[in-house]
Amino acid sequence: PLGSTLRTLAYESELLKAASLYSLNGRVLNVSVPLSGESYNPERRQFNALILLDQVSRMKKGFDLCMGVTASDIYVPQMNFVFGVADVTRGCAVLSIFRLTFGRYDEGQEIFRERVLKEAAHELGHLLGLNHCKNRSCLMSFSNSVMEVDMKKPILCERCLNLLKMLSE
Repeated sequence: PLGSTLRTLAYESELLKAASLYSLNGRVLNVSVPLSGESYNPERRQFNALILLDQVSRMKKGFDLCMGVTASDIYVPQMNFVFGVADVTRGCAVLSIFRLTFGRYDEGQEIFRERVLKEAAHELGHLLGLNHCKNRSCLMSFSNSVMEVDMKKPILCERCLNLLKMLSE
């Protein structure tokens, strides 16, 4: 976890399920890494996800892939926010649950858990070489809102599944 572990560790099973979608052996480390001070933008009240990626990349030692998960709001330049970001060349990603939960639980835990699963699996898909998909129900579809996350299925479409098979050969 990046930052506070309380909310992010509550989703440990979803992170492991996301890894298992790709037949990866996932592990959640119960280690809290403070968010980099230089990554915080006080004007936006958000953390720069690209700087957090650098931080995650430094923690990756001994792992093929690494994903940092945070309960803080993140962004990349030219975008208001992102749910996550991945760098395939370094094999690392950052996932934020901030906008997936909106800090409230009135919609129920199951929908939040499914959102975390989908977005964690989406970022892992990028790490495995998949790009965004035009099929709006595909796991690899770009989501610009929670509603778009909810519209996606927690599986790859046939095209992305075939592409993943080709990439892994």
